[in-house]
Amino acid sequence: MKKSHLKILKKLAESKNYGQGPEHALQVSKLALKIYDELVRLKLLNDSPEDRLILEAAAVLHDIGHPQEPHQETGFDFLAEEIPKLTAEEPISNAALSTLLTSVLWHNERNYLKRGAIEIFDRNRSEKVAAIIRVADGLDLISQPPVENVRLSIGDGLLRITVISRYSVELQILQAKEKADLMKSAFGLQGIIFEHSKKQKASET
Repeated sequence: MKKSHLKILKKLAESKNYGQGPEHALQVSKLALKIYDELVRLKLLNDSPEDRLILEAAAVLHDIGHPQEPHQETGFDFLAEEIPKLTAEEPISNAALSTLLTSVLWHNERNYLKRGAIEIFDRNRSEKVAAIIRVADGLDLISQPPVENVRLSIGDGLLRITVISRYSVELQILQAKEKADLMKSAFGLQGIIFEHSKKQKASET
């Protein structure tokens, strides 16, 4: 997957109002990319420019199936049909497309059933991308002020996710905890701890 593909997919998301509007999708994309970079910094994830592009694309597209339910399946089916058409001149590889589509399918529920004719080429790769989107999605509630940033640390197999916001984030943390199961298994963690901080480090401002 290339930057040119991401540009096409962002336009597709915009044309469908991101499913539920741009605010949520763009915030999930922002948080997902920050979580990705933090996981790379902690050496829990190998940095892959293509995977980062796939993550960003899947994040902005994850709700595109709305208002139909289950929206993750509707979104998967729509994207499986539309993306090959939109990228026909320079196709996305089957492996990259599989990871993107599977991440959209798994962002809301941990559904491992094969859907349609899309083969899962690398299950662990898809799990890791989907896991990041699930947590980022959980950390944003349309009815609440947006989270400003996140900071990750690890010790003794426990991943600590510090949620940075001037406002209360109790509801966001509760939702993110409920969606952190895939991250725990995909990254081989003993557990995931969420905490709230109102302050960023100087290097993060």
